[in-house]
Amino acid sequence: MDVRKLAALPELRQLAEVLDDALELLASDRTCNALPARASAIQPSLFEQCIELCRQNTAHALEPIRTIHHLSCTGGTLITKCLAAMPNVMALNEVDPLSTMTFKADKPSFTPTDMPSLLRQGNQKVSDDLLVRLFLENLNLVRNEFGSIGKRLLLRDHSHSQFLTGNEVARRPTMLSMVSSRFQTISIVTVREPIDSFLSLEKLGWQHFKPNTFDEYCRRYHAFLDAYENVPVFRYEDFVSAPAATMVEICRVFGFNYSETFIDTFDTFHFSGDSGRKGATIELRPRREANEEFINNAEKCDSYIELVARLCYKK
Repeated sequence: MDVRKLAALPELRQLAEVLDDALELLASDRTCNALPARASAIQPSLFEQCIELCRQNTAHALEPIRTIHHLSCTGGTLITKCLAAMPNVMALNEVDPLSTMTFKADKPSFTPTDMPSLLRQGNQKVSDDLLVRLFLENLNLVRNEFGSIGKRLLLRDHSHSQFLTGNEVARRPTMLSMVSSRFQTISIVTVREPIDSFLSLEKLGWQHFKPNTFDEYCRRYHAFLDAYENVPVFRYEDFVSAPAATMVEICRVFGFNYSETFIDTFDTFHFSGDSGRKGATIELRPRREANEEFINNAEKCDSYIELVARLCYKK
């Protein structure tokens, strides 16, 4: 921050006045016995003001929290790994404080470090508000800690929990709305051709929604896009076709320092959700095997036709 701007802050002017008074007091006090008494009178005030000023300036100088959003089986893990490989990026993977996918009331898991799960075990009716406040307090601590050493925080959303589970899309805040309620944010959305992502979802048995039809999948894809309507969108196919050029653009949006070495280091990161076809080479993979009748019917589906038009896929 510009020193001249710092000097103009009212808090600094006030602190300067207090320090001047303290210096005058010390200069006028010539006795060794009086100095400790006078010093003890001013030290708490000076100390408290310095600590508070440092806290405020640190919080003011911290960078925005970056968030990335995508549905499962759309290449999100790969793109997140590449972003994690950029200089001074700290990535938190598959974040959703209101997800209940891993919690089973009749058979809770051993989760000694997971406070939300512990709360749910103790009280299955624990409020979403409490869970969100707990999440934001923890996020604030992490943000301050890593921000103080120059790290930029990136949160990868677990959108599957909200948009691709249950009988209906969960009517609750998105991860982005939770984070942006307290912090400045910069966000992007990544997408993939819907038939390709649906086939991968089917292959993995991740159709956690009902009815688990392709039409319903497209309807939920639309709901996801609606929730992030004003967020910049990047297509998986563009990324794997030109990873460097696409990553340069994503880094520009996020304000990350771009490093071309990501292409050699991204595969050293190990994140949950890494369910796709493995490999250290970024390239477009052929479509998974599918019934020809399914493909024909899918391409005639109204919700799919609207979806590919919305995502600018040519059909």
